[in-house]
Amino acid sequence: MDLLLVRAGLVVLSVALCGGGALCDQQYYSEESLRLPRIYEYDDFRTCRARYTDFVYCVSVVKLHGDGTNELWKNITHLRSNRRNFPHDRLERGLCLNDYHDAVKYNRQTSVFLDKYLTHKIFHQYGLESRTALEACWTRENFARSRTPGEVLFACIVVALFACTMIATRFDLNVGSTGAFVQAFSVRQNLRRLWEAPRPNALPFLDGLRALGTLTILIVHSQLPMIRMPVRNTEHLEAQANHALFPLINSGNTHMIQFFFTLGGIVFALSCLAHFERSPTFKLMYFAEKLLRRLVRLLPPYALIIFYQATWYKRVKQGPLEYKFNDYCTEHWWTNLLFINNYVLPTKPCLQFGWYLGADLQLFLIGSLLLTVLWMNPAARKTLVRAMVAAALLIPGYVIYAASTEATMSFDMRHALAELRTYDHFLKYYLPSHTNISGYFFGMIAAMYYRSIDFTHPLEHIRAMLHKRLNLSLIALFGLNAFTTLLPFVHIDKHNSTFNATYGSLLKCSWGCSYSLLFLVLALQGKSLFVNLLSHPAMQFFAKISYCVYIVQYSVIYGLYTNFPVPITYGAFNLLILTSAIFLLTLVSALLLYLAVEAPFSQLGNRCVTFLLQTRTTAQERESKQEKQW
Repeated sequence: MDLLLVRAGLVVLSVALCGGGALCDQQYYSEESLRLPRIYEYDDFRTCRARYTDFVYCVSVVKLHGDGTNELWKNITHLRSNRRNFPHDRLERGLCLNDYHDAVKYNRQTSVFLDKYLTHKIFHQYGLESRTALEACWTRENFARSRTPGEVLFACIVVALFACTMIATRFDLNVGSTGAFVQAFSVRQNLRRLWEAPRPNALPFLDGLRALGTLTILIVHSQLPMIRMPVRNTEHLEAQANHALFPLINSGNTHMIQFFFTLGGIVFALSCLAHFERSPTFKLMYFAEKLLRRLVRLLPPYALIIFYQATWYKRVKQGPLEYKFNDYCTEHWWTNLLFINNYVLPTKPCLQFGWYLGADLQLFLIGSLLLTVLWMNPAARKTLVRAMVAAALLIPGYVIYAASTEATMSFDMRHALAELRTYDHFLKYYLPSHTNISGYFFGMIAAMYYRSIDFTHPLEHIRAMLHKRLNLSLIALFGLNAFTTLLPFVHIDKHNSTFNATYGSLLKCSWGCSYSLLFLVLALQGKSLFVNLLSHPAMQFFAKISYCVYIVQYSVIYGLYTNFPVPITYGAFNLLILTSAIFLLTLVSALLLYLAVEAPFSQLGNRCVTFLLQTRTTAQERESKQEKQW
């Protein structure tokens, strides 16, 4: 509980640092730097489109040049030397060309006109030379394109799904839930399943923790694109990024994903270990069945969202921010459906947040191999645990050392503006599954320990021991993360750095270890207000749609941001409005996706898997009888 409160506090603090304006009122800029060119200047796109029949709206990037004799250029050079600041030598200009040039027509001369106009304007205002690059232009033709076959097919699929749910629900209400189709697509039946209590042998509070974790991720992801938006008060964002506590907040945000890896590890291992106790004889088909049932649940809603991103999303984001939020689902959809998008083409992703699903499935396969060893040889438990702890410590450290990356993700405004797609540490250390094994392995180890407890004896000694270890783990966690506030002032050579490897590995492991101990403490705590709250049906309800929340959030967040009028003011009020709108739209969209796709296809898919397994078992029994007869 302490960790959850701390993490929630970090999220709130990250907004409060500058969103409320309290810290942003500091004299971060000198009087001279207040006369800096605005990084973002955008004419109103909607006004331009409504006012002119043949409107032409273009976005250009202006690259400034200067020399040492210009005081303003000295200021710009000083600010851009700190990589937590915006690149002040790179300006964005969104212009409604109809306001600046008569008889405008979008052609090859547009870039020439923009270069001359902006170069002259920048020199007249600031005495600086510049060069202009045209990013994109929009005309009425962009909004008058006919529907593509993919868009028509997607619309037909959505209509068919809606019709199936309506027909099944109407039949269920009037006749009753008879037949697989009605039971699968009936809204009433699926809502009832959402509110059902968890299985008796499960730890229901884990689903409550999953719900809280998903809420936290949704809130954080709702605010991240703000840094890439054209804002009037860029100095407030820079003041936040340069605050002394920001590295600590950034570390909490970076390692937040370890919560889900640890949770996935303990849930998967608990399920498997319970089965091993009931069926000591090893059967490879057990893991094959779990994989099939997992894919049956994951793939249908995932495929539908990817299909949407490849078709209709391009129409939703049309406007001056379109080029900022590129999505490559049209070309790279297959990397997501094969769950290899965290390794293959990560710089041009389809659904950027989807990397986690690839890593999670890969860790599921790794965990299956390890638990296979344990099932076949239960006496190897201690050896297996030692090997997992050693791998959790050594593999992340080796990657940091071999790839010569930083110990943890540091904040660089240039990387943030590029959605981290140019950040070496993000690509080589944050995304791969083998660098995230620590959280998953610690979760599995916690499950092994939990299943080994003899609940027929008093648990006071075990509870005291776990509380003590959790406190020690939290001390290590806070100490290691607090050190991130000193990293900006410590100059360490990244090339084959033993310090970076050791510190980075311990930092990541501290999160997985603390989470796993927290789960064990809550599991043995017995009845308490907090555990009861986590086990409430409302938390179970949200946990069951958390997968749909995760995969639909990207479409909602980016769709909303790309249609927001710019430039905007960065502050607590706008963040609250955007976060609230994204939160509500995501929940509604996720619930619809669950009711129309995940629940029905999961029901039908599991029936198919069960039928195939029964058919296989029957065939094996028939062959066995024939062999005995012979």
